[in-house]
Amino acid sequence: MAGGHRKSTNVFTIYILCAMMNAPLTATLRDETAAYGFLSGGGETGELIRSFNWDTSALGPVNQWPSCLKTCIRILLTSPQPMFLWWGQEGIQLYNDACKALLGGKHPAAMGQPAATTWGQLWEQLQPRFSSLMNDEAVTAGTPLLQIVQQEGIYYHFSGSPIPDEAGHIAGVMAIGAVAHNSHPPLTYTKTDVSGFTRGLLHHFDDIIVQTGLTLVINFDHVTPEIYIDRDMWEKVLFILLTNALRHTLQGGVAVRLSQDGSTLQLTVSDSGIGISHAMQTAIGERFLRGDAPKTGLALVDELVKRDGGAFEINSTVGEGSVFRITLPVGKEHLPADKVTNGEAAVVYKLYPDFMQNKISATRKPKQEVDDQSYRQLLEYLPAAIYTCDKEGRLLFFNEAAVQLWGRTPQTGIDKWCGAWKIYQLDGVTPIPFDAIPVAQTIKSGRPVRGQQIIVERPDGRRRIVQPYPDPLFDANGELVGAVNMLVDITDQRANEEYISRMAAIVEYSDDAIIGKTLDGIVTSWNPAAERLFGYTAEEMIGTSITRIIPPDKLMEEPAILQQLRAGQRIDHFETKRMTKNGTLLDISLTISPVKDLEGNIIGASKIARDVTRQRELFSALKESESKYMQLAFELEAMVEQRTNELVEANFYLRKSNQELEQFAYITSHDLQEPLRKIQTFAGMLHNNSKDVLSETSRIYIDKVMLSAKRMSQLISELLDYSRLIHVKDPFVETDLNDILVKVLNDFEVLISQRDVQISIGDLPSLMASPLQMNQLFHNLLGNAIKFSSPKRKPVIEIYAERLGMADIASMPELDAGREYKAIVVKDNGIGFDQIYSDKIFQIFQRLNDRAAFEGTGIGLALCSKIAINHKGFIYATGVPDQGACFRVILPA
Repeated sequence: MAGGHRKSTNVFTIYILCAMMNAPLTATLRDETAAYGFLSGGGETGELIRSFNWDTSALGPVNQWPSCLKTCIRILLTSPQPMFLWWGQEGIQLYNDACKALLGGKHPAAMGQPAATTWGQLWEQLQPRFSSLMNDEAVTAGTPLLQIVQQEGIYYHFSGSPIPDEAGHIAGVMAIGAVAHNSHPPLTYTKTDVSGFTRGLLHHFDDIIVQTGLTLVINFDHVTPEIYIDRDMWEKVLFILLTNALRHTLQGGVAVRLSQDGSTLQLTVSDSGIGISHAMQTAIGERFLRGDAPKTGLALVDELVKRDGGAFEINSTVGEGSVFRITLPVGKEHLPADKVTNGEAAVVYKLYPDFMQNKISATRKPKQEVDDQSYRQLLEYLPAAIYTCDKEGRLLFFNEAAVQLWGRTPQTGIDKWCGAWKIYQLDGVTPIPFDAIPVAQTIKSGRPVRGQQIIVERPDGRRRIVQPYPDPLFDANGELVGAVNMLVDITDQRANEEYISRMAAIVEYSDDAIIGKTLDGIVTSWNPAAERLFGYTAEEMIGTSITRIIPPDKLMEEPAILQQLRAGQRIDHFETKRMTKNGTLLDISLTISPVKDLEGNIIGASKIARDVTRQRELFSALKESESKYMQLAFELEAMVEQRTNELVEANFYLRKSNQELEQFAYITSHDLQEPLRKIQTFAGMLHNNSKDVLSETSRIYIDKVMLSAKRMSQLISELLDYSRLIHVKDPFVETDLNDILVKVLNDFEVLISQRDVQISIGDLPSLMASPLQMNQLFHNLLGNAIKFSSPKRKPVIEIYAERLGMADIASMPELDAGREYKAIVVKDNGIGFDQIYSDKIFQIFQRLNDRAAFEGTGIGLALCSKIAINHKGFIYATGVPDQGACFRVILPA
């Protein structure tokens, strides 16, 4: 549905309902006002509401006010935003402290009064909107109920919302003001009764005209109603022209004429003031042409009028007065279609009268001073820095703009040539003597100097680039008396030129195609990268449609793109196809941004096109490669699954083999040992009972039988111990290795004594270990050290422990770098071994020495390795033949 609000579903109504739920009306005032807590606070306006005699008003006694009214007042008094409330059919007005300053002279009399009484002539425009809201009718979307403009150029837009009572009927209108600092209302051209609108604006000048003793003549011809204007522009133009006329008119009057000449509307403001010299008119004209600074005064009039297709002209004679005329086309064909509206414009209330009176009266001077100071007034009026000096260079006069430029106030008659602190050439390094600057050149030559630019430095070190315009001054006899110099600050202009130059260089040397186009798709710029990418030269493309490079099947993209641009939307990384001059299709990534003019109107688009054909090809290749890798992954997964099944099967047979091995070990320990014991028993009996009968040879045979049986029994016993370690289930407990070693030494006590073995023992640690396996470990290592002692020297065995450092642990991949380890060392000076056999000695049934020389089964060290592995460690050995061996068992601490 067109329009702004509808019934109670608008945003503000929802806000009111939320406030009613979340802000209960709890009494907060003391004494007799405690019952009206909703009226507490609110500053000056709150006190004004509390002291007002409501019993005699249309609202009636406070205790009879409906809840919705109380809620609205509570919100109004506690809000920091400017708000006002119109209640009932008369629109009884209430407002808060934030709003009082915006009412100007209407406060405090406006409190509790009907809106028609408060707003006077404006009520003729406000009343239809108020009635629409009270009747819950649709209003024009985006149009505020009221717009208040302060003198500082601050705009408050008040949006009105209907307030329903408990029965759902509209009881009043609440308006909230939203501020827009230092901004202008949106540009809108509205069909306007220009005569009536202008008369209303001139009404603000009535009191000023009377106070100045001047005459205001108004002459309005009949003009067509088909006139569309930006009302804000029209008001500014009229305000500037009238204030300018009143400031420089001391007697006589000011005339305002509105007329129409065919299809042209004319507004003329003439005065009988002091007039403007030809030189000053020229300076003002140059000011119109400058684009490097914000426009004010007459320059702003010129800019606004030309923006709307019109013209501004000045005719003035010194001592007689001035005529300012603006002309504008009638109708709306010359205006941007999207800015033209036939709807209602905002009702505007301005706080201009006091401001205008102060501004105008502050610059007016008594009649007797005018003749002597008219020239200075004109200089002071100009926004550019102006100063004069005598023929000796001494400063005689300077305006405020010059003081602002120099950053200091020079002394007239003392400072010479210029009021700046320092002056430099454009390199910013080379100083210029003051008697060599352009104004000095003018006085010395008696001719104007043009085309030079200098840098002026302020006392605070800040610098500005200026363009001097010095002109010689002559008296009535043609004698040179001095010079006048205008310093135009072009710093911003130079910065803009440099910025534009840099941007142009970026566009020129960019590797991406950068294209400008209008909102109709007509190409306006085409950089070298675009030439290289698409094959068309700039001459071929500029002025033609961008569809020239769009393939037929992509033509529908352009209207959609233009629609987004008109809406002010940016298009990022839009991937599509475009066609080169030779018909080749390219994969393109487009980034398109709207281009705006100084007024914020979208006038075209800037397009960056990047060729992503190669990226697309690489992406396709990557996708293909990814597909191949996925296929390979599936095949590998199938292979892994197959290998897993094979491992499961192998583990099954391994478990079965282990079970058979355990059965074999059982048979070995029970069934095989029994025959051996009988062989040993009967062989012993035969040796002992029949040794006298047996021959020497027979006794030797019997000894060999007994020795072989003993060795076979030992082999079976050790093999059984090794097999048991495969499935060890011994519990690990805190084990003191010193105690284990003492027991093992006791077992070897006789052998140690027989061989005169010297044993050195260090302090051993306590570890989480299997005591039985630690006993087997020390038994085998100590037994080996004794067994393989050298007959050439006294046996010496060292047993001690070492703590492994971080570097040692890191060098052993078998260990966990996050744990601590101890090394149990068993070192001897026996027969040793060749280091090439350091791994072989830990394999089962592996022997390095002749069995006849050294007894053994080849299982002992394999048993030690298995024990170390069971304890999450490992064992290794180092040896030197005929010097000894060293065994290190690494175990977790």
